[in-house]
Amino acid sequence: MIQSVLLSALAFAQRGHAVFPVNWPLEHRGRMICSCGRDLRGLLCGNPAKHPYGKLAPHGLLSATTETDIIKDWFGSLAPQANLGVTTDRLVVIDVDPRHGGGESFSALEREHEIPLTWRVLTGGGGEHLLFACPDGVEIANVVAELIKPPLEPPLGRGIDIRARGGYIVAPPSRHISGRWYCWSVDHHPADVTLAPAPDWLVARLTARGAATSPDGAPVEPLPSDFWAQLTQQPITEYRDDAATRIAGHLFRKACNYQLVLGLLRAWNSQACKPPLDHEKLNQIVERIALREAARIKAQLEGGEQ
Repeated sequence: MIQSVLLSALAFAQRGHAVFPVNWPLEHRGRMICSCGRDLRGLLCGNPAKHPYGKLAPHGLLSATTETDIIKDWFGSLAPQANLGVTTDRLVVIDVDPRHGGGESFSALEREHEIPLTWRVLTGGGGEHLLFACPDGVEIANVVAELIKPPLEPPLGRGIDIRARGGYIVAPPSRHISGRWYCWSVDHHPADVTLAPAPDWLVARLTARGAATSPDGAPVEPLPSDFWAQLTQQPITEYRDDAATRIAGHLFRKACNYQLVLGLLRAWNSQACKPPLDHEKLNQIVERIALREAARIKAQLEGGEQ
């Protein structure tokens, strides 16, 4: 299994998808814990066996690479037991979580739309990832369905997250904290099917302004103030990094400077996140979003946009 992690990492990189090492599950006194060791220090790991392995990926997503020699060092000798993180900047990934109603939501999508044949992963948590190629020139944001509260609805329904620009997935043959493996669906392995482009209906839904809809399916923009109140005031126990990313992006779009955004995120992190994100990880998120916003502004200026 160790060798196939390296081969899978190289295969993704050869297709232009940057990869990085992710923490993995360890068995300790009859239970599975995250290799980050927080549990051994009496702390709770909020994203066990799914977050970047800090020793080799100290900047999280910014440490991801397609360089063959680095990947061979990471997964071949330095951390051959690591899980595999794959960035989704060039992908659109439908993340179906049946624990939160994703199975029913995806069945509804299948009745309404044709789902192209593409790569599919059976996740260690009992869900499914459907991978599509993101169209050139289209920017699709990550969506965490659980953070979208009624009366708003996630663009693809309850229990379906989206991983796209600025996100990542844990890929086969990684191991879930439950001990189960991530694996390719038998009829949807990259060796047998091509990566399909994201269908037009999916792109249209995910690029609609607001990325969330009202119960009747109409796009909502701007997001109402109570959405941000819910995101910033209620306890956040899952997808804390996604929540931090969304808040940072919102603040930078409102022309807040770097230090102000960092200070506000630190205060929010200590009050709302259960448990709080590590300061290093929070700094990485703010830095990544700041760089992305700077690149967006530069592109607008070079393109002559006002």
